[in-house]
Formats: sequence, structure tokens, C-alpha cells
Amino acid sequence: MECISISHKTARSAERQKCFITEEAAEGLLKKIHTGLKAGQCVLLSTCNRTELYVQAGDRALQGTVLGRLEEMLAETAGESVEWIRRLARRYQGRNAICHLFQVTCGMESMVIGEDEILGQVRDAYIRSQGAGFTGYELNTVFQAALACAKRVKTETMLSRTSVSVATLAANEIFRFLAARKESVSSVLLMGSTGRMGGILLKDLLSKENIRVLATTRSHRGMAQCVAPRVVNVSYQDRYACLDEADVIVSATAGPHYTVTAGRAAESMKTVKDRLFLDIAMPPDIDGAVGKMEHCRLIALDDIKRLAQENNRRKRQALSDAREILEEDLDRVCKVLLFHDFTEKNVRWRERYVGIPAEKLIYLLRDELDSASFEAVLRVLEQGPGK
Repeated sequence: MECISISHKTARSAERQKCFITEEAAEGLLKKIHTGLKAGQCVLLSTCNRTELYVQAGDRALQGTVLGRLEEMLAETAGESVEWIRRLARRYQGRNAICHLFQVTCGMESMVIGEDEILGQVRDAYIRSQGAGFTGYELNTVFQAALACAKRVKTETMLSRTSVSVATLAANEIFRFLAARKESVSSVLLMGSTGRMGGILLKDLLSKENIRVLATTRSHRGMAQCVAPRVVNVSYQDRYACLDEADVIVSATAGPHYTVTAGRAAESMKTVKDRLFLDIAMPPDIDGAVGKMEHCRLIALDDIKRLAQENNRRKRQALSDAREILEEDLDRVCKVLLFHDFTEKNVRWRERYVGIPAEKLIYLLRDELDSASFEAVLRVLEQGPGK
């Protein structure tokens, strides 16, 4: 397996935005990779903090050229040069690629270490490719093992039990801002409340009794409205009409267009007061010029990254525990893949060893293996079959 990754560790928000691939565009790219790698397997993971391609070439003759081809395809998608992609991308092959997938799925590579959203995002990306027929034995085995490992980490360590997501960090910023204002009731305009990130944020906001939420809806898409008592459902088309009342404006949509532009915002906000704008979407939803307007403060994903650093420091011990589980599960799946590859290349391997004494096989292993590996073989033999 091979992987190319562009993430918050290598690229700024504006650069990640160029590499972000919508669900609508994902199928076309996956088909292109599938065909270009001769029925190769492929999974695309594209979130606000990373765009990654995991592939298994269908033709062994293509090995060694796969990553270069992926860089070309990503460059075309982003509208940039291959050199631009190479400056931002990290490349992984074989065991390192599998290890990277495990770390990503377990939340160990997230901007907010241990956050929960990534597990669902990896699962959705895998299911999408599997349903389209773009995965086979190798990627099915690896992704299912990565998802199972993430669940172990979640239940057996403190990494996710004390999880702080990007949405929760955004909520904490809102609470700090509103506490400083000391108003009895404050209004928060939330765009994207029906999405994964927006849903978490809505739940966090409703935990405070003095917050009233104006949640936008797009009725033409058949989305259910929130029925919580302190939530007022408003049409997305009327969002600018809510700006004057709102103390905090949050955008967490998955759309390609700005939800708030500086010009329209200036026209809509008649009341002079400090306002907090939070943009936790990819691509960005709020016009950057909003942050330069008087009495307006804009927090975007790059700012959230800085807020996550203290949370990550507190999770160092849990991260160490998670790595132990990861190494154990990673070793297991690598052995499964090695044996599968061996049987694919040597379909008559059983016949080759029929009638050969066990002692001869042991001497063969002794002469070919290093001492540590041979010691492991002897340990298994000493335990006997069925142990």
C-alpha cells in the first residue's frame, strides 16, 4: 500500500483548501486512479485538516511510479504544479503507509489529538470506496483493522475519553467571549448545525442556559429542524437578517461558497457591539475581510490549531498507551498481508513442502533468519500446535 498525505502538519489552511476534494468530486478522482493504476484499489480521505490518498496498484509493474502519478492527479485537481504538491505532501509506502493510516484513524495525527470525528470520517471514506468497488483484499484488510484499532484505543486508553474536538475548542472560545460580555442572554447564529462538526457544537452550546441559538436550515434539502427549546430555526437565505441580533456567528457548512461576506455583513449589522466570528469549515466559509472590520474578531481553523496545543500536551501519557495498542494491531495486520502476498505469488506452496521433514525446514529457517527471528520460530515450536 502507498499513501500521499497533505495535512495541517504540512500545509496552511489556504493551501489545504486548494487540496480539499468534495464528495461530488471524489468519485471522479477515484475512478481516474482506479483506471490509471490498472484496476488499482484506492480510498480518498478529505477533511478540513487533511487530504490523503491510499492506494494499492493493480499491476505490480506500476510499483515505484504510484506516488508520482498521485502527485500529478492531485496537482491537476488543485490547479497547481506538481512541484507545489510535492512541497506539501508526505509520502508513505508499505508498513509506513499502514502505520500512518492507523495513527490517523486513532486520532493520533489530528490537530486535536484524540478527537472523535476522524474515526467516522475514515469509516465514511472507506465505505464510499468499498461501495463503488474501488477496494480489494489489501485495502479492506487494512482499513477494517485500522477502524478496529481505533475502537480499542478509544475504549482502552484515556486518549478519547478526555477528547476535545475542534468543535469543542470552538465552543470554549464562544463561552469565553460571552462570559466577558456578562449579558443575561446571548445569541449565536450557527450555520451548518446539521453536519458532523456543527452538530457537536450545537450540543455544546445548548449545555449553557444563557445561550439562544439561531440555527440555519435548508428546507429544500429535506433536513430536519432542531426542536430544542432554545433553538430558533431560520432559513439559510435569511442568515444576514440574523447578523444584527447575533453576538457570535459560527459557520460549519460543507458548501463551496462563502456563507458570510464582509460587504453584506457590514450592511446587515446595524447595532454597534463586539461580535465573534468562528469559521470551522473547509473550504473556509467566512470572508477573511470580516476579521478586519471594526468590533469584529474572526477565528479560523489555523487559530484553532494553536488552541489545540495545550490539549495535546495533556494527552502525552494516553498517547503513549495508544501507541502500544497500535503497534500490536499493526504487527498483526502486516503479518496477515505478508502471508496473503506469499500465497498469491506461490499458489502451489503446500505441494512444494509435502513430504519434507520438519527438521529440514527448521535448519532452513536457521540458516536464513537472523537470530531474533529464529528465536521467535523456536519459541512457537516449543509451545506446540494449537497454543
